Amino acid sequence: MHPPEPLVEFKDAYIGYGSRVVVRGLNLTVSRGGLTVLLGPNGSGKTTVMRAIFGSARVVKGVLRVNGTVSYSPAEVDGLVNLTVLETVRTARRGYAWVNNEDAVKALSEVGMLSKANARLSELSTGEKRLTMIARAIASNADLILIDEPTANLDPGNRHRVLKVILSLITQHTVMVATHDVDLALLANQVIMLRDGSVVDVGPPVEVITEENLTKLYGVSARVMRNGGEVHVVFPMHEKP
Repeated sequence: MHPPEPLVEFKDAYIGYGSRVVVRGLNLTVSRGGLTVLLGPNGSGKTTVMRAIFGSARVVKGVLRVNGTVSYSPAEVDGLVNLTVLETVRTARRGYAWVNNEDAVKALSEVGMLSKANARLSELSTGEKRLTMIARAIASNADLILIDEPTANLDPGNRHRVLKVILSLITQHTVMVATHDVDLALLANQVIMLRDGSVVDVGPPVEVITEENLTKLYGVSARVMRNGGEVHVVFPMHEKP
């Protein structure tokens, strides 16, 4: 019996825009189910990897195979701000058709945003906008949901809401998230650490989220504290003497 076909596979892939290469020599396999996190600082190439999977960035060398449908929740929503929440979700595509009202309502219920269905996107908080865009991605009923920087610039309450939704999503969907949030990466099945367009390490969080790797990734000292099954990461402002 053959192993299941991976959902996404990069082989020595160089990815960029036009003639500009942003990510170099990427080798990565994403299996069906669970959460994959692209972890790294701003400008490390995380969003570019996701855009390549979605089809809006180019693999200039190497191989990318995507064996299924993909939906994308971007970090910014500027082009949609005059739409209502429900209208925004209905701009998603399901195959060759627009998402219908019933599927849009179901997706909004899944992220706890149905009560805001008639509000304009411009009236929402940053956290509510993120949840709306996640609902839009869910409504496409794609095999893989890509979510870009879901917790960036959120207060603790909205951050908690978004994390809860992502954890709920992975029980039914395959999800890939781009983030610099180490706490989110700790929840993943697989973490890909990126810095300056190159992979620092790949593997389950318990193996790759180490003080050495985080220091390489962010250029500052990190402390990883393990207590039973819990892991806490801090970036101290002052070094120990």
